[in-house]
Order: sequence, then C-alpha cells, then structure tokens
Amino acid sequence: MDLPADLVALGVVRGAYGVKGWVRIQPFGSDTTLQSTRTWWLQQPHGRAQRLAVNEVKPHSGAVLAKWDGCESPELADTLKGATIAVPRSAFPPLPEGEVYWVDLIGARVINRGGTELGRVTALSSNGAQDLLEVTGSNGTLLVPMVPSYVESVDVAAREVRVDWEADW
Repeated sequence: MDLPADLVALGVVRGAYGVKGWVRIQPFGSDTTLQSTRTWWLQQPHGRAQRLAVNEVKPHSGAVLAKWDGCESPELADTLKGATIAVPRSAFPPLPEGEVYWVDLIGARVINRGGTELGRVTALSSNGAQDLLEVTGSNGTLLVPMVPSYVESVDVAAREVRVDWEADW
C-alpha cells in the first residue's frame, strides 16, 4: 500500500504495556484523532512506514494504549520504541465550530491589527498555560499566545491568522 501524502505524526511509541502486545504511545498533542481512527502508520526511524490495523485504543495516564494486528508480545512492542505513529490528515474527525487542528495552521500568514504581516506559523507548542503560535518572519521568531485576547481570528481556508500583536513584542 502506498504511503498517504497527507500523513501527520501524532505520537511516539514509548514501549510495551502488559504482556499481550499492547503498545504505549505518547501523543504529541490531543489524543482525539488517535482514539477515533483505526488505520495508523508506524514510521520507524531510518526505516519504512507500515500500515497498522488498530483493534483497540484507550487513554491511560496522559498516554494512549493501543493494540494492533501483528503485535502479540511485549518483546515485539518494545522493539517499536521511538517509532512515530501517523494518521492521514484526511482521516481526522471533524471538529466543533471554532476549533482547528494545529497542523492546519502551519504555513498560515500571521497579520496584526495594523495589517503588517508578522510572518508565517512554523510550529505550535504549549507552555503549560496556553498554546503558542511560533511565527517566523523577517524580524525573527515570535511566540504568540493562542488566547482570544491576542488571536482575533483564524481562517484555515485563507491560511491566515489575525492577531493583536506587534513585531517588537
């Protein structure tokens, strides 16, 4: 099977869980997509990607536990440590109105109230208190908190984020 062009890495394998081949995965963000999809791709470091038919998924202490065909022992599950779990963007479940997936913001233009383009979203992260847009432009990199007082609008279709932020903040 061909590798989907729209794969998005959603977590990393941390090792075995239990004795029946369950795998513990640390999600990079929300585990919603991992819990709602049953076709994943396992991407080994320096190796090929492999399609997985996931039988069961459950949250566990900030991680995700998963069981898929072909992984029947803790020894095999432990050999997968460090592998990335990816899902095609086209398989993501729809979100409620007003919410967006982080991956959809990468590359979006960031424009302030004065109409100045501050740069483009190059990454998103969290500092524990809120999510942060990493915006890279001609003045370097800015971190803009993803809170309503600073992010005024997000238009995924237009690939644009409007903010109340200045280049020298």
